[in-house]
Formats: sequence, C-alpha cells, structure tokens
Amino acid sequence: MNRLTLRQKLWLPLVLSWLCLLLITLWSTWETRTLRLEERQRDLQNISESVFSIIKDYGQMAQDGKLTADEARAQALARIKMIRYGKDGYFSINQTNSVMVMHPIKAEMNGKDMSGFTDPAGNHLFEEISRVGKSGGGFVDYLWPKPGAEAPQPKKSYVLYYQPWDWCLVTGTYMDDIETAFHASLVKALGLLFGVGLLMTVVVVAVTRSLQRQLGGEPAYAARIAGRIAAGDLAVPVETRSGDRDSMLYAMAQMQRELTGTIGNIKSSADSIASATKQIAAGNADLSQRTEQQASSLEETASSMEELTSIVKQNADNARQASTLAVNASDIAVKGGEVVGRVVETMSGINESSKKIADIIGVIEGIAFQTNILALNAAVEAARAGEQGRGFAVVAGEVRSLAQRSASAAKEIKDLIGDSVGRVQNGSALVEEAGVVIQDVVTAVKRVTDIMGEISAASDEQSSGIEQVNQAVNQMDEVTQQNAALVEQAAAAALSLEEQAQLLRTAVGRFQV
Repeated sequence: MNRLTLRQKLWLPLVLSWLCLLLITLWSTWETRTLRLEERQRDLQNISESVFSIIKDYGQMAQDGKLTADEARAQALARIKMIRYGKDGYFSINQTNSVMVMHPIKAEMNGKDMSGFTDPAGNHLFEEISRVGKSGGGFVDYLWPKPGAEAPQPKKSYVLYYQPWDWCLVTGTYMDDIETAFHASLVKALGLLFGVGLLMTVVVVAVTRSLQRQLGGEPAYAARIAGRIAAGDLAVPVETRSGDRDSMLYAMAQMQRELTGTIGNIKSSADSIASATKQIAAGNADLSQRTEQQASSLEETASSMEELTSIVKQNADNARQASTLAVNASDIAVKGGEVVGRVVETMSGINESSKKIADIIGVIEGIAFQTNILALNAAVEAARAGEQGRGFAVVAGEVRSLAQRSASAAKEIKDLIGDSVGRVQNGSALVEEAGVVIQDVVTAVKRVTDIMGEISAASDEQSSGIEQVNQAVNQMDEVTQQNAALVEQAAAAALSLEEQAQLLRTAVGRFQV
C-alpha cells in the first residue's frame, strides 16, 4: 500500500466497490430466482396433496364397501379430470408401467404405453415419473410443449403415488416465466449497477482531481518536505506545478519563505533584545533611585497634609459655631421685629384713641359755647326782670363764667391732645422705621446665617477633600513603595530577559536559512 500513488489508492476502493456491487447484484438476483422456484414448488406440492386426498377418499370408500373399486376409480378420475388451477394447470394419472390412465388435455394418450416417450432433451419422462412416484413422490424436470410457444419449455411436475390403485398423480407448471423474470431482473440490476458505478466513478474522478489540486503532489513528498522543514532545513527546495497558487505544497513553499524571513527577523530581534536589556537594566537602577527619592518626598507631603487636615477641621468647627450663633441672632432679630410690630399696632391704637378724645373735646367745646349763649340770654332776661331777676342774673353770670372756663379748659385739652397726637404720630413713624430697620437686620442676619452655613459646608467639603487628598498621598506613597519593589523585579526580569535572548539566539541558530 505504501508504494501505491494517491491516484492508485483512490481508484482501488472504486474497483473493489464495483466488484462488491456486481457480486451483490448477481447473488440478489439468483436468490430471487431461487425463492420464486421454491414458492412454485410449494404451490405444486400443496395443490397435489389436496387432489391426492380425493383419491385416498375414494379408495377408502372402496375399502369400506360403499363403492366398488371400479366405481371409486371412475368417480375419482371424473373429478380429477375437471380440476384446473392457475393459468394452465391440470392433473394427469399414469401407472408405474408408464401406461397413461388419464390425460385431460390430450385424450389420445389415454391407455397408451408411454415408456418409450422422451422429451427433446432425451429424458424418459414417464419412466422417471414412475421411479419418483414409487420412491415416495417428488419433483421431475423435463421439457414439454407449451401452447403459443414455438419450442418446448421447461416444466416442473410433482408426483404422488397411490399404491392400492398403482396410480401416479402428476401435475406440473411451466418454469419459463421464472427464467424470463430472472433474466429481466438480472438485466435491470446490471443496468442499475452500471448507473451507480458510473456515478461513483465520476465522483471518485472528481475527488481525485480535487485532492491532487489541493495537495499539489503526492502526500509522501509533502510529508518529506514537512519533515525537512520541521528539522530546521529551511533551504530545502519545494517543487510545485506551473500555475499552482492554492495547493498544500504551494502553501508549504510560502510557509518556507515566510519562516526564512521570520527566522532572520528573530535573529536580528534577539540581538536587539540583548542590547536593549542592558539599557533597561541601567535605566531600572536609575529609576529605583528616583523612586526612593519620590517615596521620601511623599512621606513629607503626607505629614504636611495631616497638619493641614487638622487646621481645616478647626476652621470647620469654628464655622459651625459661628453658624449656630448667627442662627440664634436671626431668631432674636425675628422676635424683635415681632415686638416692634406689636408696638406699631399699639401706637396706632393710641392715635385712634387720641382722635376720639379730640372729637369728645370738640363736643365739650360746643356744649360750653351753647351754655355761654344760654347764660348770656339768661342774663339779658334777668336784666329785663329787674330786681326780681337779679339773683338769676348772678347765677347766669356764674354759669357763663363756668362755660367760659370749660371752653378755655377744653381748648387747652384739645391743644394738649393735638400735641399728643402729633407726638404719637411721630412715634408711630419712628417705630415703623425701627420695624423696617429690624426687618433689614433680620434679612442681613439670615444672609449671614446662610453665608456661615455655606462656609461651614465648604469647610466640611474642604476637610473631606483634604482627607481624600491625604488618602491619595498615602496611596501614592504605597504605590511608590510597590513601584520600588517592581523596579527591582524589573531589573531582575531584564537580566532574565537577557539570558532568554541569548537562548533565543542559540535556538534560532539551528535553522539553515
């Protein structure tokens, strides 16, 4: 098998498949023919045994005395002569001495000695029938004329022997239809085999050509090339067909060229890596020193940030206390504004009361004026009365004097009330101004309170921000410490990388470019 080419290996299964299909076709067709023959024989045997039972029944009636032997034979022959089955099936009876007892088709043969009869093949048919019948029954093959056929056709008969009457019951059927069906099936199967085989051949040819195009050559040659390349021989020539651009061998040639360039680049890169690792080691040493300096500076920064955090916290506490005092002052100013409002309301009430008193004084002045007029009239009337009205005149004079004094007192009270009303109005105006001022104070105190609240909130945010900055500085300090450790690891890695670069140069050196 190893010496066979790819084409031969692909064609070998096809040839074997052709042979297997041919054998299967022949065996299947022959098996079908055999099954049909067996089925035909079973049918002959079954119907023969059924008719043979008629002979035995009449033989039994003759033994029982119900019929004479001649009557029994005659009735049995009459019944059997009329029996037909299938297309052209019938029964005949002859004796072991080859004398024809009854033939339903060729009556001229009845009573004749057929011992000298032979079929076209030279077989002594009736002697063979007698021999098979006396041996217990069985099948007999021979050639016999068939209606509608030019030449005698193969026929198979089944023989049963009834010894008391020396009868051989014979029936047969032509077998040419089975042979015809066998040949037709064989031709059909061979045609199908040819079609399937042709399709398989086309598929194998297409697959063979496709594989050869994909491989570009024999697999053994490709395996040898792959082994040479795997061993490091990149200079081995890879032969490809003219115009080949997509086969496996062409891909291997491309791979060889790419590997040659890649290995060359790797060699160059290995030299560059070895040089660069030395520079990295020197840079890592300098970076390690600077990282330590940065760590020291960050520690000082962290200490300063802690002091700043403490100061900002104090400022935040003071701002919260100032905000609390401002809130208290705002509450007191609001209460003062409420008191001034109530004073303004009281002054307004006093002003209204003064106006009412002034109105009452006006009424008193009117009453005094009327009283003075009445007293004057009374004095005039008393003067008219003469001596009798003198006492009344004195009283009228006193009343007039009292009225004048009441009017003078009412005027003074009115002046005093007017002065009081003016002062009350001035006081109300001052109180209103004081209320406006206090309201402004309340507004200002609220603004101060809001500002102090904002200052307190800003101080809290500043304190939180400084704490975050402090945490960030601490994290930076930790990261710097980690960086210092990583720099040391990087220095060690650079040394290891230099060693690996040297190993890489050694490994690449085994390839022949």
